[in-house]
Amino acid sequence: MKTRPLKIRSLFLGAAFLVILGFLTKLYIIGEPVDGAQLSCTASVNGKTLELQIDSAESAMALRDIRVEQDGSTLRIRARKVLVSPLFFDGSFRTAIDLSGLKTVAIGGKIIWTDESSTP
Repeated sequence: MKTRPLKIRSLFLGAAFLVILGFLTKLYIIGEPVDGAQLSCTASVNGKTLELQIDSAESAMALRDIRVEQDGSTLRIRARKVLVSPLFFDGSFRTAIDLSGLKTVAIGGKIIWTDESSTP
């Protein structure tokens, strides 16, 4: 008769452990997509090259899974933000982008550079 409350308590603790593990995995590993408001960008054009420095605007956030995808004449940069941990600890990203054939560069849905020579 005393084993039944022990089994229920073990099941409850196991379920609580799985919920907490899932929550921590979401915060520290999976993260969420960033939008332009959550990033601080510094861009400078040097000839046909865009030198770009991206920093997380939030203090304890790291950037991960940074993807640079070109869709026609638009270059999109996407990233996910996670809490800083030993796995992901860098909240900045630096790159140089060749602007040949590009009209716009966007990060997290926010346009940070447009080719002003092509606008009338």
